[in-house]
Amino acid sequence: MLSSEQLNALREQIDHIDLELIKLLAERQQLCDQVGQHKISAGLETRDLEREKDIIAKKIALGQQSGLSAQYVQQVFQLLIEQSVKRQYQMRVPPTGELSPRVAFLGEHGSYSHQALNQYYSNSQVTAKPFGYPSFSAIVEAVIKGEMDIGILPIENTTSGAILEVYDLLQGAGIHIIGEDILSIEHCLLGHAENLGQIEKVYGHPQALTQCSNLLSQHPSWSVEYCPSSANAIEKVIKNKQPGEVAIANDFASQMYQLPVVMRNISNNKRNFTRFLIIAKDALSFPETIPCKVSLVLATRQTAGSLACVLNEFKSRDIALSKLQSRPIPEKPWEELFYLDLEGHVDSPNVQAAIENCENLCQFLKVLGCYPSAKLAEAV
Repeated sequence: MLSSEQLNALREQIDHIDLELIKLLAERQQLCDQVGQHKISAGLETRDLEREKDIIAKKIALGQQSGLSAQYVQQVFQLLIEQSVKRQYQMRVPPTGELSPRVAFLGEHGSYSHQALNQYYSNSQVTAKPFGYPSFSAIVEAVIKGEMDIGILPIENTTSGAILEVYDLLQGAGIHIIGEDILSIEHCLLGHAENLGQIEKVYGHPQALTQCSNLLSQHPSWSVEYCPSSANAIEKVIKNKQPGEVAIANDFASQMYQLPVVMRNISNNKRNFTRFLIIAKDALSFPETIPCKVSLVLATRQTAGSLACVLNEFKSRDIALSKLQSRPIPEKPWEELFYLDLEGHVDSPNVQAAIENCENLCQFLKVLGCYPSAKLAEAV
């Protein structure tokens, strides 16, 4: 049995090792970026799957010599390789080919959509020009009209589920999904309150308020005011200058607006993520060596088992579906559109055959986009 002093000493050693690991990971990333730049200059392919297999096999052998399990070593180095591939690919291919694209996001500067935009372009040579829009429909319209090169739209959250308004906008003509990203959402209380007891009013976007309902229910004396965006909630707190008023937003906004954090990580679910879609007027093509998703929207025939027949086309070819979302067709009561995300590349014979067969089973089918997956598939 370890004493508390011995336990603390071990934990300090682990913290020291973790710090060294972070430094080494940063150094490794810089070297991988240099390799990526060389590949671009030399006209080489971003990904070499055979080399990746060989690298991981060698790392597994070295790890086993040090008493580490093969599965553990494989998972660690596979993650490292996948992140390097993603960074190198983003360095190579700026979305839409623009080095300074105009990007539409929801809300004002400092919103979660603005943070997602920054994260999406963080690994590329692109310098995005961000423009805030008041609604999802305004973003889509700006992209269709060519006023914006790119739009970024939240599509689903791990706590509050699908954002149905965005799904309804995707079926329209003139937009294509060209990418996705996943943002970790850490809600904070921002304001000038010195403690929770001083708070009287909370401003927030409806979804943010829902995702923080546990904390709000613990303080029934707090009044709540809905805002169209988190940035708008912050603006109210800054404008009113009342210590009893706070906004639900993120640390990104706190730094941008120089507004103190009263309390961090207030979400009901501490693992809170939002998936964002990147849209453009024209589709992009990506090499099959990059793990991709394909998004479809379809309407099945109104016969028994029609949806099951469609889904079986993918099951029989071992194509994984990561999303299935239904939405009503306004002009056709009791009929549904189905949105599907599948793991694969639209140019692969397997996926092509499944889509062609599904077209024969459906009243309507449209490919919304084929784009790199935010969670890269295993290379080995």
